[in-house]
Amino acid sequence: MGWWNGSEVGVDESIGAGRDYLELKRTLRALGDVVRLHIVEVLGRHGEMTVTDLAQTLLAGGRLVSQPLVSWHLAMLRRAGLVRTRRTGRLVYCTLDRERYQTSLRALGELVVEPASPARPVQATTPSPGAPHTPVDATGARA
Repeated sequence: MGWWNGSEVGVDESIGAGRDYLELKRTLRALGDVVRLHIVEVLGRHGEMTVTDLAQTLLAGGRLVSQPLVSWHLAMLRRAGLVRTRRTGRLVYCTLDRERYQTSLRALGELVVEPASPARPVQATTPSPGAPHTPVDATGARA
């Protein structure tokens, strides 16, 4: 156990129990760069394309990224499992692994769930001025 185990402040220790966030962390880290986000966007729109075509598409979109730098960013995305590559001769084709992308989105969405609705508190009403006063007991029932 680390320096904080949550029990001191009444935290539900079952939160996150049995979950391994390592894969989600890798995915989020890989997506934590603007250039890599643009690469995912382009591959998501165009499907499979060569690294050269990807670099040219990024350049046409106003992203000044050299082909070697695109390859470096693709390696980061590939290690995270978001991009698959295949080689045909001297050409390297890359594609977005949509299934892995969707799995990551679902895992991220499962982190935050809607809180359970708390019971509605009973609101005390204040009698209007001049109205007769009706005494109530400790439970709020009128006597």
